[in-house]
Formats: sequence, structure tokens, C-alpha cells
Amino acid sequence: MPDTALAHPTADTAQGRIEGRSDGTVARYLGIPYGRADRFRPARPPAASEGVFAATALGPRCPQVARAGRPWMDFLSDPTPMDEACLALNIFAADRPAGTPRPVMVWLHGGGYVTGSGGRPGVDGTALAARGDVVVVTLNHRLNAFGFTYFGDLVPGHNGANIGMTDIVRALEWVRENIAAFGGDPGNVTIFGQSGGGSKVALLMAMPSAEGLFHRAVVQSASSLLKMASPERATRCAELLLEELGIADPTPEALAAPDFKAILDARARAVTRNDGIDDFRPVVDGTVLTANPFEPGNIARSARIPLLIGTCEDEITFFQAAADPNFHAMDAGTARDRIAYFTNLEQDAADRLYAELAAIFPGESPAQLTSRAMSEHMYRRNDRRAADLRSAHPGAPVWSYLFRWKTAAEGGHLGCPHTACIPFIFGTTTAAQRMLGRPDDAARLSEKVMDAWLAFARSGDPNHPGLPAWPAYDATHRPTMIFDDTCEAMDDPLPELRALIDACPAYTTDKGSGAV
Repeated sequence: MPDTALAHPTADTAQGRIEGRSDGTVARYLGIPYGRADRFRPARPPAASEGVFAATALGPRCPQVARAGRPWMDFLSDPTPMDEACLALNIFAADRPAGTPRPVMVWLHGGGYVTGSGGRPGVDGTALAARGDVVVVTLNHRLNAFGFTYFGDLVPGHNGANIGMTDIVRALEWVRENIAAFGGDPGNVTIFGQSGGGSKVALLMAMPSAEGLFHRAVVQSASSLLKMASPERATRCAELLLEELGIADPTPEALAAPDFKAILDARARAVTRNDGIDDFRPVVDGTVLTANPFEPGNIARSARIPLLIGTCEDEITFFQAAADPNFHAMDAGTARDRIAYFTNLEQDAADRLYAELAAIFPGESPAQLTSRAMSEHMYRRNDRRAADLRSAHPGAPVWSYLFRWKTAAEGGHLGCPHTACIPFIFGTTTAAQRMLGRPDDAARLSEKVMDAWLAFARSGDPNHPGLPAWPAYDATHRPTMIFDDTCEAMDDPLPELRALIDACPAYTTDKGSGAV
């Protein structure tokens, strides 16, 4: 157990003694190595520490290209340096004597498979650990070309596939072996993640190597959780990467030679040459990932894992506002064109869809109607499909939610956008004030949301006295908890919108992952 009597608490782990810092309420252990990264190879176990490891600073992020942001996105920023030696995790544990081992909540960050980190201020685990007497873990892993280049048969003897995901498995193995030293229960581990992190949660539920390493799962606002890359498409991206790097003979020495910026630049050029399709992402390789997450065999694999899954109502406004702060002023013609492109509909079909949306939501602007269609198409439908498939299989329950709490940024035009759920779950609404606004209302909702996630981590059931009764999900009635100033459970929110979008072609990552 940690020595919580000290201002600098310590914990004894398999790799040595680790020293953190405490404010008297929560002990923080930052930047703990959980593995060693060799370029394009699966992670190795971490080196043993010599003496006491001072876990006092966040570890580096995986190399990545920064995305342009707006000031209200600052709770998602992370200024830590970038380095390929990025396999580190952070632990937040209530600084008081532990009796019964505490539930463990392991966060997987968003950013698709391209960017992001576990060090963003919006995912600081301090408030969640303090409120729920849980142990919160956040982590960094390899991304983009470093974590998701699939060489297949291009590199003789290369056995790495989906190494960004096997990095996370390595981190979960570290948690299983060491979290008791921080007061955590290795037999009660919840994985939770948003956007790309939510898709990573779905993938872990399908990976044989992750079985037994976690016991509950939360998928938040995941767009690309149903279908991963094929070996053929992923290999094409690897071929283009090697061409852009000028590597004709991909020996270990040749692959190790370029600096990380050269690899980032080459990856960007490879995606451009691949018609903008980014298949530097998880691949159904037959070993690490034997099938897509919600195909029948993999649903059976995860059937004993309770699942909490949902979205925000206006997911896509996050991306529209990032690209164009005047998105809310688009005209109807622009809206119809965007809907046609995004949903892969012919223009006349998109025009009919727009008219039907306008009839369902009278008085809403073209931007709002576009957001309705794109958010439902890219996020809500895919997560609902996962919930339908999983709940139809015998096993542990599924719980569905929808965030509707309206934010203040961009003059209120965002509605409830992508990422809005994060500060409510972590209790970091102060850090996200430039997005959220209404600080007192935000804090009140955050308490209810935190308590739901904490209840789920403890028992697999998110019900608690601060919410109305929340029924488990089924594909017939689709009961869903609505998180807003007034929370309520309702069956099948917006069935007319669901029916319209379910008739459209399926969302494809060929239109962009949209994940942060």
C-alpha cells in the first residue's frame, strides 16, 4: 500500500519503489513507465528502477501533428514534449488509508488513432478519485504511423500489428501486476474512453490478449468502433509510407534511421496519396484482432463485460466550429451539399433528407439540421448499433445515455458537442469553462454524471440516488438516460431521426475519423 503518511507517498511495484506527490486529498503518481517502445515493434516490459522513481511529471506524448483548435478547446490541450519513448501512465488515488481495495478506472484518450494523450487537463483524475474513492489511471501509447503501421509481409520477420493497441494491453498488464500497491483492486478494472478512446475500448473487448484484464467497459462518442481496416488496405498505407521515406529495403536499421518528424511528414504524404484515406489504424490481422469488435464471435468473447455506451446530441458541431467559426450561418444549399457528401447520398436523396429533417425539427437553422444528420450518422447510429448487437446477446447488461446539456461557446451554436461529456465525467468543468459556461449548473450535472460512472465502476450498474431509475438497454425499447439540467430516462430518443438516418449508407472512415 502507499505510505500516505508522507507528503511524498511511495508505492512498491514490480519495477521498484515509486514516489508521488499528495495535496492531502489525492496522491498523484505521474509519468510511470509501463513499457519500452522499439520503433514499429511490440512493447517490451519496463526497465527496473534504480533507487526511487520520482513520479512527479507527465510523460511525453507520442509524436503527432497538432490539430488547429479554438480557445474553448483548451481543456484538451497538452503541452508536454513528444517522444517515441511515450509508454507511461499516471495514477490518481485518494490519499487516505484504504480498507477494501478500490475500483480502478483506466482512461483511454481520444484523438482517433492519430493524436491525443492522457495528460490533457480535462482528464486529470484528481476529482474523480477523490469523489469516488477509486484509483484513476490515464496513459499514453503509440499513435499514427508509430502505433498503427501494418507491414504484413513487407518486412521479413516483422511480427508487429496493432502495436498501439498492444501497448494498451501492456499498460493493463502493468495495472494488474501493480495497482494493488496504490490501493486498487486488480479484480475490478473499468476501461473507459471517448471518441477514438471509445473505439479502443471496443477493440479491447474483442482482443484475445486483453481478456481478463478488465471487467467493465464504457464507450463514449465512438464513431469508428464497428469496422477496422483490412490487411490489404493497411498494407497499402505501409507501402506508401516506405516509398515516402525512400526505404526500398526495410531492414531494422533502415526503419530506425529517420527521425520522428520525417515519419510524421511521410505518413501525411502517404495518406494524401491514398486519396485521403487513413488506414494507419487498427487492422483485422487474424491474431491480435481476429474479427471486428461486434461481430458474433467477439460479442461472445465480451458478453460477461457490462457496457455503458452513448453520445452527445450535437457531436459534429465540434468539428464544424473548428474548421469554420461561422458554420452556424451556412445556407440551406450548403447544408444539403454537406449532407450529400457526408452520407454518401445522391444529391436528390440528400435534398429529400434535408426536407424531412426540416419537417421533424421546424425552426432549426440549416447548420442545426446538418448537425442533426451528421451527428446521428457518424456517432449515434454506430453506437446504437453496437448497443443493439451487444444487448441481444445473453450476458451482462448494456446501458445507454445521451448528453443534451447545451454549452456556451461560439454563442451557444455548438449545442452539446463532441468532447462535452469529458469534463462532466472527470469533474473538470472548471478547466472546460470556456466551452461549457454556466459554472454552477455544470458542477451540479457533473456530480450526477461522476456518480453514475463511479457506480458503474463499482458494480456494473450506473444507477444511483441522484438520478431517476435507469433501465438496462434492449434493442426493442432502447431506454436511454438523458443527461441535461433535468435528467430523465426515456425510450428511443428521436425515433424519427433514427429512422431517417438508418436508411442512409453506413458511415465510413473514408470521410475522416472525426475523432479527438
